[in-house]
Amino acid sequence: MGLRIIYGRAGSGKSEYCYKEIAKDIEKNEKIFLITPEQFSFTAEKKLMEAVKTEAVLQAEVVHLSRLAKRVIKEIGIKDDRMSKCGKAMLISHILTMQKKDLKYLSKSEENINLAISSITELKKHGVTVEMLKEQIDKTENIYLKTKLQDISVIYEQYDEQIKQSYIDEADELAILAENIENIKWLKNSVIYIDEFAGFTYSEYQVIKGLIKYAKQVNITITVDNLEQTLNPDTDIFYANKITVKKLQDIVSQNELKLEKPIKMLEVKRFKTPELKYIEGNLFKTQSTKYEQKVENLSMFLAKNQYTEIEYIAKEITKLVKEKKKRYNDIAIITKNIQSYSNLARVIFEKYDIPIFIDEKRELSQNIIIQYVLSIFEILQKNYSKESVFQYAKMGFLEIEQSDIFKLENYCTKWGIKQNKFKKDFVYELEKNKQEIEYYNELRKKIIEPIENLKQKIRKGKTAKGITVAIYDFLEKQKIEEKIFLKMQELKEKNREDLVQEYKESYEILINVLDEIVKIFRDENITINQYANILKQGLKASSLGKIPGTQDQVIMGDVDRSRSHKVDTIFIIGLNDGVYPSINKSEGFLGDEDREYLKKQGIELAKGTLENLYDDNFNIYKAFTTAERELHLSYSSADTEGGALRPSIYITKIKKMFPNLKETSDVIVSDYQITNQKATYDAL
Repeated sequence: MGLRIIYGRAGSGKSEYCYKEIAKDIEKNEKIFLITPEQFSFTAEKKLMEAVKTEAVLQAEVVHLSRLAKRVIKEIGIKDDRMSKCGKAMLISHILTMQKKDLKYLSKSEENINLAISSITELKKHGVTVEMLKEQIDKTENIYLKTKLQDISVIYEQYDEQIKQSYIDEADELAILAENIENIKWLKNSVIYIDEFAGFTYSEYQVIKGLIKYAKQVNITITVDNLEQTLNPDTDIFYANKITVKKLQDIVSQNELKLEKPIKMLEVKRFKTPELKYIEGNLFKTQSTKYEQKVENLSMFLAKNQYTEIEYIAKEITKLVKEKKKRYNDIAIITKNIQSYSNLARVIFEKYDIPIFIDEKRELSQNIIIQYVLSIFEILQKNYSKESVFQYAKMGFLEIEQSDIFKLENYCTKWGIKQNKFKKDFVYELEKNKQEIEYYNELRKKIIEPIENLKQKIRKGKTAKGITVAIYDFLEKQKIEEKIFLKMQELKEKNREDLVQEYKESYEILINVLDEIVKIFRDENITINQYANILKQGLKASSLGKIPGTQDQVIMGDVDRSRSHKVDTIFIIGLNDGVYPSINKSEGFLGDEDREYLKKQGIELAKGTLENLYDDNFNIYKAFTTAERELHLSYSSADTEGGALRPSIYITKIKKMFPNLKETSDVIVSDYQITNQKATYDAL
């Protein structure tokens, strides 16, 4: 029963130490848990199996905290009906609509819904209750802060009131876990390893405190050079992690727990080439010596724009695979601007026959199934405007040829047919060709009559449940599930497995969102406009996740989100000013001054913009120190719209550190290379 900190710089083997110790201790028949962030759990499971070297492991298990919490909640008999992000967005959107008279700052808008969601999640994660907020409102003399706290407390109280009977908020799961650790035998008798975290929230610290108190041993890996707290955060890349160490030490001392002798990993083992070892030790030093030797495993490229930057990377990866015999899964791409690069990477890498997995959450808004359902509400809300009717008709789910839809649209445009005119038969006198008009009428009925029937059912339903049942019935009668299945079959034949998965997942998400509307709002009377807004918020809060489709592919991820671990070759792209490091991050609903004031009053919330800047620098350090052998840096002189871009300070710094590094560029000369058939043909 105690805490042991395993620490060292990036690449010093902290995780490897844990895996080796787990492999050795498995023979003692102890239950071992390896706790990692959710996005790293798959990689951790692979590495654990490699370390243990057996076909199955029963004693050791990789979990993330949310999974551990769910298991404990199930064991103690609490109904585990979790309020999802989608459900939270729909409920808070509805609360903002109903409480708008009582709110001074937070009106009903897209931005304010997101602010309210993030604020409530932040308050819950840091253990701040409605009662604590109300107490603080009475104390606060700053009128501006008082009003903001009053707004958020109104929404917070309503939200808690709505969910307390039926749901558990995902942010409350860890609080339940922390309270019940002492009652869970299999946790009390276990050895815990906590790896790959860069910091913890208040709720996570409470869980860690319970684990230290009741488990046999808790081991936590921290990336720091030493355990002494720095006085100058601007010059210490490990500042944020040293704050984490201090908080862990305080938990131990304040609760009279045992602090075991820490393990310091002295030797940096990851880097197989001298250039990368030099970068790890010197990139974030205020003064560093120059690397005077020949540079062989570090490159720098200046691109005309982001398109040519990605094309250059595709050519380089093709060379690495063909000439150096590297596998695609030996290569990763890291960026801080994944939205700008992801679509380019998909198109260009397909052209070069390079398999790529892009680690991003994609919004549902562009998905054809979601657009189809939302277009139905658009028709009802806009009373059959011509634009909304034909947007719906062109989605590809009606049994009408696209050419006929275009002809009908031209006819309606010619004769000014819109809104209520869509509900009446077209007049024969307008055109001489009676047979053609009859056919247009048949097309009109196919489009309008199912929606009119839906409208009548919605008027009868009136409640959230009634409207949802009407939508289900409409989708069933239109045979949408069958049509989606046929589209998936067509895509399979074209080897578009990514789109097959997207169609499948988006339809499942739609059905889950509709189910969640019924669970949350049940028999509450609701207008069609309110229902449409709730549905939009639920779909907006949902996103399409992806898992790698194959083992051998290039991984592309975001600096802040990805957890790449020991990759042979890394491409860090988009190294431009204002991106590395980021600037002008929003402070959120509560600004830095608000947070600092509340902290002095005993309410500590998430980090402010300055502390986030330190975290940002640490994430950049992690990106620069992930590769084992080769590091390729690139940046653009212009964005996709032709706007000028400046190089990042890290480009300037690398050039000073490596005077023998020769920067290449496509700004001056075009480089034609023989890669694969299609790309070479296009280039020539």
